[in-house]
Amino acid sequence: MTEQDRYKKMDISVLYVEDEPAAREKTARMLKREVRTIYLAEDGVEGLEIFKRHNPDIVITDIKMPRMDGLDMTRAIKEINKLTPVIVTTAHDDTAFFLKSIEIGIDRYVLKPIDQSLLTETLVEFAETIRRTEELRQKNKLLEEYKRAVDVSSILCKTDTGWRITYANDAFCGISGFTCAELTGKEYLFVIKHDKQEIMLRDMRSNLESNNIWKGIIEHRRKDDTSCFIDLTALPILDADDKVVEFIYIGNDVTELIDLNSRLKKLSDTDTLTQAYNRMAFNNIIETEMQRAKRYKTPLSLILFDIDNFKKINDNFGHLAGDEALKRLACIVSATIRNVDILVRWGGEEFVVIAPETNLSAANEAAERLREAIEGSDFDGIGSVTSSFGVSQFREDDHPGALIKRADEALYKAKEKGKNRVELEQ
Repeated sequence: MTEQDRYKKMDISVLYVEDEPAAREKTARMLKREVRTIYLAEDGVEGLEIFKRHNPDIVITDIKMPRMDGLDMTRAIKEINKLTPVIVTTAHDDTAFFLKSIEIGIDRYVLKPIDQSLLTETLVEFAETIRRTEELRQKNKLLEEYKRAVDVSSILCKTDTGWRITYANDAFCGISGFTCAELTGKEYLFVIKHDKQEIMLRDMRSNLESNNIWKGIIEHRRKDDTSCFIDLTALPILDADDKVVEFIYIGNDVTELIDLNSRLKKLSDTDTLTQAYNRMAFNNIIETEMQRAKRYKTPLSLILFDIDNFKKINDNFGHLAGDEALKRLACIVSATIRNVDILVRWGGEEFVVIAPETNLSAANEAAERLREAIEGSDFDGIGSVTSSFGVSQFREDDHPGALIKRADEALYKAKEKGKNRVELEQ
């Protein structure tokens, strides 16, 4: 970044809602130096009206305010535009607040008194995400124009009811690198990176076998073993007696778009220290997994855990050593869990593993494997580290907060019983 760029205002608009005049004035002065446009409000009612009128790029809000608090205002804003980033300035650290924040979709927290340099860094990060999102929107628009201008069947493949390829057109062969002769007779799985797409492929097959159309983006395998992504529509072909005789797959190459989207999602969804998913990503992932568990009536479990006595590590070895311990822990867990499991850094030294198609008993065994792997690993410069675990299983009437709460209560019980152990929900 050049000196000139450093003092160039971010090309974003910010709504700042704060009922305390001194705090509002101090932070507003900083914001006026950093961003193109700032809107100020004294409470949630005024803030919501300004949001409806001006649709700012980012919202920064206090929580406790007269007439309408910051969380209720955020809920209303997310109903208007769920993509608007909301930063909450708070002195709260209680579980109820964070559970409500998860439900609403708060994007970031900044503790009071506000560290202005931290707030600026957060705005820079969101400004970059907004810029990239706009780039993605423009590319999406171009892609739609492209699709409209070309034949929708430019990439086409057919299989029989046994999922064996019977035909692939030139465009399909061109993107995959295989000839039609090389593909004919092979199972469709032959050209799909199926090891990480088991659930999606099962969903596709289930729809097709039920005579339904399926749409989605599938990662395909090229002949040189690199990947390409096809925005695919798969549909059953019926004969005069409504019997399925074959399946047809029509798609477009969206590899460039997916690459861009992956970089954007990595920027917004990844914890920079541990490379695990962050809390913002958790909200979307858990909703998707809960819906899938309901639809297919499959189990879903949550494993919440943290490093025991983490404060002592920071106090005795320093915060850099603490950071290295968190990174080491994330590596150990990532190497131990399944491909379909999802690791999230919940905050501080706390982590969550989302375990699809896993009941409470299996999740208990998985948590025990993690506990043993962590305890049996060497943490450079620190020595041995242990962790405590709380495990909960999704119930049909659950919302994300309830699932997390039961895992948190189980984790608390593990701490009370001496740490370095696994406890299950009640």
